[in-house]
Amino acid sequence: MFNPVQTGQVTRSHRKPPDRTLERSSATKGYHHMRGDALIRRARRSAKSIVGGDELLHLLLTPNFITMMKAAVPLEIPPVANISRALKAFDFGEKVDLHALSVRQFIGTAVKAIMVTQGFELMETGVKIAGDPVFRSGATYQKADALLDAEDDDDLLSRFVAALNASELVRLKDLVDAAL
Repeated sequence: MFNPVQTGQVTRSHRKPPDRTLERSSATKGYHHMRGDALIRRARRSAKSIVGGDELLHLLLTPNFITMMKAAVPLEIPPVANISRALKAFDFGEKVDLHALSVRQFIGTAVKAIMVTQGFELMETGVKIAGDPVFRSGATYQKADALLDAEDDDDLLSRFVAALNASELVRLKDLVDAAL
């Protein structure tokens, strides 16, 4: 399988990861702007607005494409970078123009929906992909549980202590020792 990271074709942009504090949903476990099923419904509606969209969505939902998307997660590369060559190799006839902006945006929407339903969370957007036949940038994902575990351990006191310099830590230790 082609690995864009090993070939130096994936670079990070200077965009910040999304602010997850505004995306907490009490209806789902984790941090999702929308539930996975709502995102899939949105992708199905979007498929109707582009020529060949239904066929393209059906292809993206196949186990082979889902496996390729999931394989991008541990490499921290956008899943679209892992599927672009397979999309180019697929014969859509004249139906689908993979270079059209609306088609690329639709693929991104569909990939996000698929990744969320597979238990992944958006990690970073705007990751540049050099030398890709279809996409210039994409988003990376991580397991949703990994994000929850990291945030559970990261309480206010831990963040406060992590922000202290060495002399402040010594002073804090002295205060804690005096209080105990």
